[in-house]
Amino acid sequence: MKFGIALTTAATPVYREAEQRDFLVEALKISESKGYESVWVSDRTLYPNDISQRYPQQFGPGKSNPDSQNILESLTTLSFIAGKTQSIHLGTSVLVLPFRNPLLNTKMISTLDVLSEGRLILGIGSGWMKEEFDSMGVGYLDRESITDEHLDFLSHAAKDPSPEYVGAHINTQEMRLFPQTFNRRSIPIWVGGNSNRSLLRAASYGNFWHGINLTPSQLENKTNNLKRICEIEKKDYSAIGISLRTTINIMDNPITASGGRAYLTGSIEQIGKDLEEYKKAGLQYLVISMAGDSKESVAKSIEIFADNFL
Repeated sequence: MKFGIALTTAATPVYREAEQRDFLVEALKISESKGYESVWVSDRTLYPNDISQRYPQQFGPGKSNPDSQNILESLTTLSFIAGKTQSIHLGTSVLVLPFRNPLLNTKMISTLDVLSEGRLILGIGSGWMKEEFDSMGVGYLDRESITDEHLDFLSHAAKDPSPEYVGAHINTQEMRLFPQTFNRRSIPIWVGGNSNRSLLRAASYGNFWHGINLTPSQLENKTNNLKRICEIEKKDYSAIGISLRTTINIMDNPITASGGRAYLTGSIEQIGKDLEEYKKAGLQYLVISMAGDSKESVAKSIEIFADNFL
């Protein structure tokens, strides 16, 4: 199993601008020196002031801190990360395609891939927070069709610098795109989301399916659904990688409470057993949101995990 570190997610313990920069610099040094495969950033443009009231399941008492949505812009952040690193891969988990102009986005993605010498992994999603769509002036009910067309255009643009493309949202005729990707490669597409629509999108466009916060049994159920979709769509299931982003919470002592234990929470030994379950369920690549209440505790956990599992 391969491992990456999510740097801007709900588990990140810093929410102010300068603190985020300092945290990124520190976490990047550790992640690359310890041999992680990749680092990842998330995408959020804006969010409601009363998000904890509107979405109590995610941001209510005892859940994620609403300030965790204070996320630096994804592609700009990855450009910064590219300049601070040498070889580690750079991923988005995930970039919300409907919010982005597909032509400008294609140029930004290709530029980042060239400047990082082919290190970009493009994790994509269609978004979920209706208030964000309303504020961005994008039709919430159109998000799936926009995402599919965006991906279809990206596949054309990867092969042809002058793609003749006419769609509902994109129209390029007798126009040239620059730059192409690094060495004209096809950037790996990781399709994020747990819905059947996301699984179908992964079968159609993805190099990886990228699930979010699933237990091993839930992951196995989703991969079985993906297999069935691939059979129906006549796609090669074996060509699609299986990945997951979830939180790991490393503790000094094992959890022995009778009420049970959340997966990937507890001692190193308990987490190791959980990883074996995920591997048996078909997981190939884990993107880790490392839990912690400070920059120092997260950095320490990134090191401890690497020393035990990399």
